[in-house]
Amino acid sequence: MVIIMEMHTGNVIGNPDEYGDEVLNASWLPQPEPALPLQRAERVEVAATAPLPPIDVDDFLRAVYRYQE
Repeated sequence: MVIIMEMHTGNVIGNPDEYGDEVLNASWLPQPEPALPLQRAERVEVAATAPLPPIDVDDFLRAVYRYQE
C-alpha cells in the first residue's frame, strides 16, 4: 500500500488505492494484432532505360550563375 503525503505537514494528499479495479485494469496497453500470412511476390523485369544525353558541365554552370544574378 502506498500513501502520498506532504513532506512538511504530513497530511495525506492522495491514496492510489482510491481507484476501482475497472480503472486499474483498463488494459490500456495495445494488444498485438494477428500477423497476416505471407504472400509470394512475382518477379517483375524492369526494362532498361535509354541512356541520358551528354551534358556540358560548363554550359550548366554558366546557366546557374546567370540565374543567380
